[in-house]
Amino acid sequence: MNLLPDMPRPYSASITGSWLPRLVVVLAVLAILACQGPADLKDAPRTPQAVKTAVETTPEQSHPAPLNALDTVKQRGELRVGMQVGYVPFQMHGPEGAVVGLDVDLAELVSRSLNVNLRIVSQTWQELIPSLLEGATDVVMSGMTVTPERNTQVMFTLPVMETGRMFLVHAANAERLRRIEDLDQPGIFVVSWPGSLGKIRLKETLPKAAHRQFADRKLALAEVLEKRAHALIDEEFSIRLACATYSEKLASGFKPVTYEQVAWAIRPNDPHWLNWLDNFIRTIQKDGRLDELKAKWLRDYFLDIRGQKGPR
Repeated sequence: MNLLPDMPRPYSASITGSWLPRLVVVLAVLAILACQGPADLKDAPRTPQAVKTAVETTPEQSHPAPLNALDTVKQRGELRVGMQVGYVPFQMHGPEGAVVGLDVDLAELVSRSLNVNLRIVSQTWQELIPSLLEGATDVVMSGMTVTPERNTQVMFTLPVMETGRMFLVHAANAERLRRIEDLDQPGIFVVSWPGSLGKIRLKETLPKAAHRQFADRKLALAEVLEKRAHALIDEEFSIRLACATYSEKLASGFKPVTYEQVAWAIRPNDPHWLNWLDNFIRTIQKDGRLDELKAKWLRDYFLDIRGQKGPR
């Protein structure tokens, strides 16, 4: 039996009973967290600050990529084509003064496919490549053959046709002078003009024949017309034009004695524009439009000059 009177509990005991257990729990938790090393924090999610820092590592300013010719043409709404107007049958002045020809028709097909206007830039032959490189034109479509020298300055598309140097003779000699080998004999006189021979080296090709070079094509052609020379060597389309114009006096077997490619020239380092034009050429080759234009300008046009009607 408790003989002592009831005494009030000390104030400190009351406090201990209320918060001391909680304090113990908090300290235990802190001890556990303290035991976890930095390695345990590796899997913690990135903070927003970390993501922001990654974004700020990109360049402060971005510059748009330079436009290639294809993008420039579409934004301008106009295709500028360099041509040497006067090269039959690629580009020439028609009866009403308009520029017509194979290259003109092809340029119109390209512009329609791009849904832009066409502007033909008439230039001399010497101006074609420099003006292209300076950006005055977007493409050269002028019956230009691919050569290693030109290819060091510009890029060429797929060929739109294959050609080569040919020769013509007076009609009186057509039977006995059919092949290039027939010209290689003593007593045969062959003429040319600067630039007409291309890759042909007459001293190697025709070592037995005599040869003379004239100042221009008309003078060389006159030598054959007047029977002062047996043969003229020139590029294919000049041979065809001469034979069509003087069909009663001149003849040719139209067999190339060299191999050359006619293609379109563009500025270097523009693969997108080159790819587009190459795919365009493949398309018109496949669907027959290129063959139709070749028949129009390489067959029917010369037949019309002769006063005949070719099949349409």
